[in-house]
Amino acid sequence: MNLISHYSKDFVKREIYNFSKNRWVALYSNTFHRYDKNGKPLKFNSEDEIVELVKRFNARTIYATAGKYREVTLENVNGNRIVSYTPFFDIDTTIDKWESAIRAAEVIVSFLEKEGVEKSVYLLWSGEGIHVRINENAIPKNYDPLTAAHAIVQYVLRRTKDEIKKIGVKVDDLIDSKRIFTVPLSFHKELDYVTVCFSPDKLNKFSLEWVKPDNFVHEEGVYNRYEENETEELLLKAIQEYEPRHEGIKEEEVSGKIGRFQVMGIVQAARYYVLYGDLNKAKSFGLNRAIFYAWAKYYGRGYTPKKGKVKVPAEVKKDRILVNVAGEEVYQDVESGYYIIGDKVQKPEDYDKEIKDKISIVVPYDKAWEATVKYVSSFPKYVLENQRQFYEKVYLPIRDKFLEKVVNRKEGLDAYLG
Repeated sequence: MNLISHYSKDFVKREIYNFSKNRWVALYSNTFHRYDKNGKPLKFNSEDEIVELVKRFNARTIYATAGKYREVTLENVNGNRIVSYTPFFDIDTTIDKWESAIRAAEVIVSFLEKEGVEKSVYLLWSGEGIHVRINENAIPKNYDPLTAAHAIVQYVLRRTKDEIKKIGVKVDDLIDSKRIFTVPLSFHKELDYVTVCFSPDKLNKFSLEWVKPDNFVHEEGVYNRYEENETEELLLKAIQEYEPRHEGIKEEEVSGKIGRFQVMGIVQAARYYVLYGDLNKAKSFGLNRAIFYAWAKYYGRGYTPKKGKVKVPAEVKKDRILVNVAGEEVYQDVESGYYIIGDKVQKPEDYDKEIKDKISIVVPYDKAWEATVKYVSSFPKYVLENQRQFYEKVYLPIRDKFLEKVVNRKEGLDAYLG
């Protein structure tokens, strides 16, 4: 089969182009080509450009990133500015064991169906194995797309590994920001097969006859079918036990939940914001209190606010004053109005680095902030202005279940505390 003849077919060009929109493209000959002669990341600007680039690089196989970008630019790809990501399960085998790959795919598809993810799932035969893929639009937009995709794949593989092990195939967790996979109707890099897509209901009908270049069987546009937010319930479970492995996230920063330091920081910031309405000072106060309670716990071997004044670990200097904020005594910088512990002023940008950015690893910060403000606002003012009551009634019940009880709950106060 002539490669150029295959890639010149209108149907083939249309499918490759439609799938590859907003994805960073890679072309494979004897090596991978990911940039043009000007150093810009490769992308398809039209259907006809597919054939032009295949000819230019003498390419056999076409790949694209699992992540999608608002626009494929050098700045966006280098900055990992992914706007959506296609979760996928790479079932790897040899061509003589293709039926085992199908059985493993059936296990994953069945599990996804039980978890309510069905309309957004499709299959792609990759040459010597099969991908189970979930349309990227099935992931709620208020999650970091890479983290969400990775959490889902981890969760599903943990719960299907025993069944898959019995089948005797390998299913890899390959989620990372630059990951590429084969596009629909590309040639395999070695075998004279093309990669075809089909829906789960056709899985038990698949045979290698479907992937022959002269008479392939491919379900047009199946990769674009989805139910918006279909993975939401599955993702709520998956994110709770997520263990980061993809680049850009340190494992110690996330262990399936948001750390107590970050929870204290955002809840205290929301407390200040609800009471006084100044966002920048709220950030300063939130970080200040998170540092203070961490300090108190470290030196006090566990800490619960007591009645009366609390000693703050800072010297009295002319550049600061001691003020009472919501029942807590805090040193305030005279010039900026921000709060101080020791000799350091807690600035809004410090809060962003220590609280906001680390929460964003797990869940979009804007979603967390809005939910926290709503949660804090549900308490009477006298609770928010009392140090001990705030600690015991607002913070303690949710410090280890922030995602479940605050971010991902839409009901009233009983749901928060139940």
